[in-house]
Amino acid sequence: MNGMGLTRRGALLGAGAGVLAARRAWAAAPPGVNIGFFTETKPTMVAKNLGWFEEGAGAKLAWTEMGSGADINTAITAGSCDIGLATGSVATAAAISQGLPLQLVGIVDNIGPGEDMTVRTAAGIKSPADFKGKKVATPFGSTSHFRLLGFLKTNGLTQRDVTVLDMKPAAIQAAWSRGEIDAAYVWPPARSKIAENGGTPLKTWDTLEKAGYVIADLIVVRTGFAQQYPDAVVGFLKAYDRALAMWQDKPEEAAVIVAKEAGVTPAVATADMKEYDFVPFREQAGPQWLGAPGVPGKFAQVLKSTADFLVEQRSIRNAPGLDAFQKAINTDFIRKAFG
Repeated sequence: MNGMGLTRRGALLGAGAGVLAARRAWAAAPPGVNIGFFTETKPTMVAKNLGWFEEGAGAKLAWTEMGSGADINTAITAGSCDIGLATGSVATAAAISQGLPLQLVGIVDNIGPGEDMTVRTAAGIKSPADFKGKKVATPFGSTSHFRLLGFLKTNGLTQRDVTVLDMKPAAIQAAWSRGEIDAAYVWPPARSKIAENGGTPLKTWDTLEKAGYVIADLIVVRTGFAQQYPDAVVGFLKAYDRALAMWQDKPEEAAVIVAKEAGVTPAVATADMKEYDFVPFREQAGPQWLGAPGVPGKFAQVLKSTADFLVEQRSIRNAPGLDAFQKAINTDFIRKAFG
């Protein structure tokens, strides 16, 4: 029997309080939730593995692994994805610019050093000039792609100097093992795996972040779903907060679970997670991040600046004003969960 049937039965059986409770249960419990996600070395994998996301949403979850945030945008537009988990700020900036039906409801992490360049040790790449004539892979439309383009621009390189290839993380690992690419800009666990297979990390993130190439992983929700099932969104956020608490309080236990999901060792999972700045939800509704109604946070400007860069790169046609990004940020769910 579906939720609507239960509501109708409650209306037939009983009086006021029972009817109201039944209606609330129907509104809070979707028949199912489609999640677009990435296999990553993050606490998100704890909540997925232990069923906390399903428990929080109050429904059966259908998980679809995505290759980039651009894939999540496409799925949300098609109505086949309700929640995008840990989608990148670049894809979200593009989505808002294009008027796609989604809302930014939370931040998973400030990526910082979590995504960076890895070069093939045998390729002899020591400096930006050494990239000329080389092949570099990254998932197009992702935060890594954004950083790679920033790396080229800030070092006076163009895509005539460097061959930039569009590859999903799994394809990057396969191409790397075949010796077909010289470098890659990607996130863990793919980044960790290619580094272990003849790769050398090349630090770029710090200078790029200072130059304005700030990137983050976000939680976005299809607008229609957020409006119809707000309690499910709140529960989903609480589930991630619970997983983040495990990483903070019981890091070894969390790392074992993350390692199992990501296909790496607990040591690699621990090292990867230490590189991310996981921002607690209670801080996200402040001015430094997402802000609150009437008090927009600084993160909207990050999205606006990102969109302007995408226009410059001809990845999108136009970038709207700052107010469009402020309006796309909805902290109601954070405040209901943690306020």
